[in-house]
Amino acid sequence: MANEENDPAKRAVLMAQVAAPGETSLDEVAGRVARAVAEAEPAHARAEWAERFSAAIAEQAFLPSVPTLANAGRGGQLAACFALELADSLDSIYDALHRAARIQQGSGGVGIEFSALRPSGAPIGRAGGHTPGPVAFAELFARSAHVMGMAGRRAGAHLAILRDDHPDVVEFVRAKREAPDRFPQLGLAVSISDALLNAAENNAPWTLRHASGAADRIAASDLLREIAESILETGDPTLLFRDRIEADNPTPALGALRATNPCGEQPLLSGESCVLGSIRLPSFTARDGTLDEPHLCRTVRTAVRFLDDALEVNAWPDDEIAFASRRTRKLGLGVMGLADVLLQSGLPYDQPEARKLASRVLGLIAREADAATAALAEARGHFPACERGPLRRNATTRALAPTGTLCLLAGCSPGIEPFLAPRVTLTTERGELAWTDEPLRDWLARRTSDPKPVLDGLAAGRPHGELPGLSAADRVLLRRAWEIPAAAQLAMQAAAQRCVDGAVSKTVQLDTANAPTPAALATWIQRARDLGCKGVAFYCRAETTATARIDLRTACPSCAENRG
Repeated sequence: MANEENDPAKRAVLMAQVAAPGETSLDEVAGRVARAVAEAEPAHARAEWAERFSAAIAEQAFLPSVPTLANAGRGGQLAACFALELADSLDSIYDALHRAARIQQGSGGVGIEFSALRPSGAPIGRAGGHTPGPVAFAELFARSAHVMGMAGRRAGAHLAILRDDHPDVVEFVRAKREAPDRFPQLGLAVSISDALLNAAENNAPWTLRHASGAADRIAASDLLREIAESILETGDPTLLFRDRIEADNPTPALGALRATNPCGEQPLLSGESCVLGSIRLPSFTARDGTLDEPHLCRTVRTAVRFLDDALEVNAWPDDEIAFASRRTRKLGLGVMGLADVLLQSGLPYDQPEARKLASRVLGLIAREADAATAALAEARGHFPACERGPLRRNATTRALAPTGTLCLLAGCSPGIEPFLAPRVTLTTERGELAWTDEPLRDWLARRTSDPKPVLDGLAAGRPHGELPGLSAADRVLLRRAWEIPAAAQLAMQAAAQRCVDGAVSKTVQLDTANAPTPAALATWIQRARDLGCKGVAFYCRAETTATARIDLRTACPSCAENRG
């Protein structure tokens, strides 16, 4: 594995996203972060655990989230993801706006549930007039996030969530189609029920209602078509399957899970947050695809302890968030580099053997994470809201984040995605740099004397069949995400979800040249629900090089997207 001192692109990511003043290497970042987080340990054990934490980070076996890497030891916020629910009052809306700004100030992102707000045009009792509705207030949050970014803060991502039975849901779904620039740094998500999907399958009507008394009725299939059309045109809304999410709610006595963080990998109660980190899978995989299971097991247990400690030393945006987060102590340990491991193993992403390998690795991580949280509960006590099942230190331990920035620092593919952009142009203050997926580069070096034409072809978005100097079997392994059938991408997401107690952030990339109809996309939405996914996102890009350029001056630290 190349280190960042010898890789200008990785060094640029390090310096732009996580290094503190005076730091120039990941080793230095790892030492700072490890010492800060180990402060949660008993005094006699701090040095030992700081050393273990530092080693795991420095060797890139485990990397905590970008906010943790950037802020630990500097008095900052370590949690990356948050959720807030709005009540139907001006005080609640503007209190949440302030809290969202504070969260963004600490490099976090927040999912905001708007369904309690009255629909647009509803009368305002005491003040008179009429409410502008959830879509207008979502724009307020988007503009605030944009202004925070202009003020020199790290760009943050927020997510606006609305239920499928809210009277303004059609306006919400159409919002980005009708005004693409209206919501800078804000994604849109619809909370979808089994009832809507079943009604659409049966061509039944669907009732829109609100507690204020507002009601309407539309065809369920028409709403699903509106959703599909907006997804194909804009990539929004993402979909959250709320019945599937609620079925796994570890603390139902505290309330229903109505929101997730912005990327959708962790369902959260209002005011909750989650600390994230990811296992770099290629660090445990030999060139022939052999997995070092003992090393992986040790790293998972170290990572769970690190994340639980991070909850203790975190600087919270406010006392209410601190209380809600400590009450459930949710962790989100995920992975990155799955596509690299499949490449090393010679397994095409869309084959059943690839899903079996992913399930085996993720199942091992699940087993070790569960054992680690049980051991921590024995030693430190269970999480305060523990209601059912075996004692656990943490209500959840696993969530698969997109790792968009983190994978650049780690030199590997993002999350559980197929290859998206294994060759990326990074824009920095000093010019442009070429970043290359390290396991892919090493794999190419063993198969061709001149990898450059292949890497150039990947950067240009050329179809896998046109990549020069490789066998047909090798070219198949280098298919980009939009060359993988949507059904296979959904199957991989579902296989991963079965090993995760949180959720899975994955975007099903669609082939621009063979884009589905809205009716076909609606069937894939149904399929994602039937497979047991907790949510689904689709994206049909305008050009195959769209993700091959990332501006480190403005990239969101959670997902490495350049927004608005």
